[in-house]
Amino acid sequence: MLLAYREGPLPNMAGGFGDPDCRTCHFENPLNAPGGALTIGLPSAYAAAANYAVTVTLRRKAIERGGFEIVARFAAGSQKGKQAGTWALPPGALLQTVTSQKNPSLTFVQHTIAGSATKTPGIIRWTMTWRAPDSNQPVQFNVAANASNDDASPIGDFIYTRQTVVPAKRR
Repeated sequence: MLLAYREGPLPNMAGGFGDPDCRTCHFENPLNAPGGALTIGLPSAYAAAANYAVTVTLRRKAIERGGFEIVARFAAGSQKGKQAGTWALPPGALLQTVTSQKNPSLTFVQHTIAGSATKTPGIIRWTMTWRAPDSNQPVQFNVAANASNDDASPIGDFIYTRQTVVPAKRR
């Protein structure tokens, strides 16, 4: 079971809207511990139906392997908590989408086993494309990431989370 996390976490582990995050299993170290950082490259505001490159970056000096899960949901209005937009993945085997078992309309993007390998010491990065919804409602992005020591256990890992709300551009 522990090796399964190298291939990607269960859906609904990105936090936000009452969902848990990776600390459900990797609980030894404090959340967002000093010495590491998680960032999400997002637009300051989105245009309806436009495509945006979204980059999740995890930094920690001793990172041996890394993983993440991200979701985009409406932050307000009648669709609050529901899927906002769609995801497109670059070619290759580094990323995958998974469907929520709680709400089949939600899609999460996460790493694969190949996508959890660090290429540069201390940093790992994933980039995907988010197609914004045809909406004027703000979108909430939740991401959780694991800076792992690669020992195939939940011990010694550091979990980072980030929540960002992106408003729609005025039409």
